[in-house]
Amino acid sequence: MANDEYDFFANGDGQGGAYDEYDGDDGPRRRRRTARPNNGNGTGRTTVYRAGFGSEPAKRSRTAAIVALLAGLVAVALGAASAAHEAAPAFVDPDGRVPGRYIALACAIAIAVTFVSVIVAKANLPRNSRRHRVASGGIVAFLLAGLLLAFGVVCGVLFPDGLVQPHADDEAPVDSAESMRFGIERVTGECKAGWNDLDVSMYPGVENASVCAETRVAYVTFDSNTTARLYDKPVQTKIAELLTQNADDPAAQGDWRLLSGNQWLAFGQSDKMTLLEQEWGGALSEIPATSGGNS
Repeated sequence: MANDEYDFFANGDGQGGAYDEYDGDDGPRRRRRTARPNNGNGTGRTTVYRAGFGSEPAKRSRTAAIVALLAGLVAVALGAASAAHEAAPAFVDPDGRVPGRYIALACAIAIAVTFVSVIVAKANLPRNSRRHRVASGGIVAFLLAGLLLAFGVVCGVLFPDGLVQPHADDEAPVDSAESMRFGIERVTGECKAGWNDLDVSMYPGVENASVCAETRVAYVTFDSNTTARLYDKPVQTKIAELLTQNADDPAAQGDWRLLSGNQWLAFGQSDKMTLLEQEWGGALSEIPATSGGNS
């Protein structure tokens, strides 16, 4: 050999075949390899397999999303029809041919179909799919239809005659209680025993309520047209009860009518309310019979 003094294990500077002593550290390269996760395929990479939208669950999801959108659009249309029918029945259905409850029922069914379809679309969506907004159109339609249906139901309950009514001629002097009584007495006769004012402090929006037991007439005034529509049924029932309590005369068994104005209501015999309608205007309707056969 050329150099018999060659020491294989001597510390060298990397020249002439000398090597540094191995200290158990393979250097940065090995550390990088060990820091890389190993998924078992020897590459250190994670492979994610996504379900294709040609799979059977994906097809069901798409179909359910389409059904949800279509049913939602139908529900929105029916909800709008229900809201319009209950808010303005005099304009939408002046003859009363289509009951509002049928429209509301159809809308509720369409909303239920939309809700079920959205659930089916979400349940069949592939787990790793990026299409997280599937059936979003159906969801929006579902919420909008629900709001419209709720509005229609509230209007139907609180405002049986509608929230919006056609403008009618109204000459009633609602700003003066004395003028109201004078106008009523012109057609019903003088209330010699005097008018009895009712306590209306418990009813917000009600300005005045008076009863003449002698002529069997009562009237109520309100601060706005909306308030009049809100209290229409409760006031009608209350005054009918008062008329029954104060009417021992057999004449109280006659034909009663309710005359409704923009901010007032009047009760009395049919012939007298008809004359008052000619004086003040308003809408004439029947008063439901009270318990015990009196009205």
